[in-house]
Amino acid sequence: MPIGLAEKYAQERDKRIRPDGQSQYITLHTREFQALEKDLWVDYRDLGSREPPLKDRDEVKFLIIGGGHNGLLFAYRLIEAGFKSEDICIVDIAGGFGGTWYWNRYPGLMCDIEGYIYLPLLEETGYIPRHKYSYGPEIRGQSERIAAKWNIRGLFCTKVDSQVWNDDKGRWSLEMTRSLGPGQDAVHMSVKAQFVFPAGGVLSIPKIPYSPGFEQFRSRNHVFHTSRWDYEYTGGSETNPVMVNLRNKRVAIIGTGATAIQAVPELAKWAKHLYVVQRTPSYCGERVQRETNPETWLKVADQPGWQNKRRINFNHFVTNDPVPVDLVNDGWTHTPGVAGLIGGPGIVTPERVKDHIDSLFAIDVKRAEKVRERIEREVKDTDVAEKLKPWYPGWCKRPTFNDSYLTSFNQPNVTLIDTDGKGLEGYTERGILCRGEEIEIDLLILSTGFISGGTQNPSDRLGSPIIGRDERPIANKWESGDFGNLFGMATHQYPNMFATLLTGTAGSYNMTSLYDVVARLSAHIIAEASRQAADPDNLVIEASKTAEDQYVEEVKKRSLWYSALRTCTPSYFTAEGDSLKPPKTAEEANLKSRKAGWGTGIVDYQRMVEEYIGRGENKLEGFDLRIV
Repeated sequence: MPIGLAEKYAQERDKRIRPDGQSQYITLHTREFQALEKDLWVDYRDLGSREPPLKDRDEVKFLIIGGGHNGLLFAYRLIEAGFKSEDICIVDIAGGFGGTWYWNRYPGLMCDIEGYIYLPLLEETGYIPRHKYSYGPEIRGQSERIAAKWNIRGLFCTKVDSQVWNDDKGRWSLEMTRSLGPGQDAVHMSVKAQFVFPAGGVLSIPKIPYSPGFEQFRSRNHVFHTSRWDYEYTGGSETNPVMVNLRNKRVAIIGTGATAIQAVPELAKWAKHLYVVQRTPSYCGERVQRETNPETWLKVADQPGWQNKRRINFNHFVTNDPVPVDLVNDGWTHTPGVAGLIGGPGIVTPERVKDHIDSLFAIDVKRAEKVRERIEREVKDTDVAEKLKPWYPGWCKRPTFNDSYLTSFNQPNVTLIDTDGKGLEGYTERGILCRGEEIEIDLLILSTGFISGGTQNPSDRLGSPIIGRDERPIANKWESGDFGNLFGMATHQYPNMFATLLTGTAGSYNMTSLYDVVARLSAHIIAEASRQAADPDNLVIEASKTAEDQYVEEVKKRSLWYSALRTCTPSYFTAEGDSLKPPKTAEEANLKSRKAGWGTGIVDYQRMVEEYIGRGENKLEGFDLRIV
């Protein structure tokens, strides 16, 4: 990389590094901000009129915590493996299926990953996405179709408060609270499950930056997070975002990540004035949306197994391991530098770290220059264009794709408030403070994302303790020198628990592909173990300590792939820089490498999993089986 560019990247990174890291944010789970987390979509009357799938003191074989793609794929793969749908129950705090696609309903919402590979189980449901990039309601609809087709039951508006393993009985005991709206008493439930599947997803806990004066401003003005879009205030709906109520409103949106990139063009159509508050600009490439026609679909769904094949093809390109034919052929597959975050072919040894980082920079710079040139072409004001240019490697912050975002800044009612990497200074009764200037507004929209699940232990991701064998909290194991897992989906001392732990698994920008690999492996292990067991109803499956230690040694061998993240500007990819802080001790360095992802990438991870599954019956190496 040119020396001048390297210096520019370093300068821009350094001005954004903050000692408080991720603690600069608070979550909407915080008591004083729970009103901002309110479920705006739930139909309490309808839910209350239905017979719940679980009641107090019930027992279920499989309990899955989370109703998004992760949880639904766990359920489907269990059913495919021969288990009954009536033995499965999904529990979710939301009012329905969908996970992040239940909560996110902001205007302009679509998935930036091709719908043909992102929507789960398209072959199995026979559903044909209407566009190459699916819009939010359609993605949520696919979750609902999956649940309906396979009779997957959901207990909604229910929070799991704790889950505790009883080793004598071979069961998980779960305490849960179900809340069916204002004026209704919360119902506390105790249930037992033979198997549990924490499936809280990667981005599920909304976060907001807390600055001085926020409470004062909020008491006099309207505020909401993009994952709780308030159409009652703005007007319109998710399917018809005609936000007429904003015609006389001054609106500020904080954030310029993947969400804001989509919402800003829609807000710009209606707001009297729109202020876009930017700390770090995003790379914004072309989207090029198109409808699915019969000719296109015949090429996509060209043979049995097409979706898995297409997913693997995509993962080859985003891990910088290209194959001769690019089936997806879009901005993602043309950006091989994003492999810096998620892994790629080849083990990086200590003496190769510099060459590894240099090679990633070399393939990334070409794409980065194209995007910066696009900004110059599309944004008329040269000063605004300069402020919208990103200066960091493409693997440091999720790249975005939109055909209208940049040109929104050509409209007279849209103003970019660039904070030069500092973020907001604070609030007043009437507005926001940026670089010493008060900007009066009527509505504040927080497009500030979510706490990254990749940096959390499973308890934090669910907001409830998980207590394993020997009464050990899983949060304790996550911070201990004996941390380990097997395949990134099972961990010793936590029997009959399977999850996408994120540590130990491979990353992909198409998370559905990872969720499905983990779900198939989990279902295989449980099904094979059940076939071997004399009494499957009292079966206990646990990753052995020897196996998980051997596995994390393989993880450690691959961990230096992620050394490229040292070059990054803070983002949720690096826990706002917290994960980049150098270890203080050898023990801390060892733990960090044990908790890394599968550095040789998701294609290699899937190959390893499929080889394990392919060994067939009586081949469950690494797992101890017993009957209680």
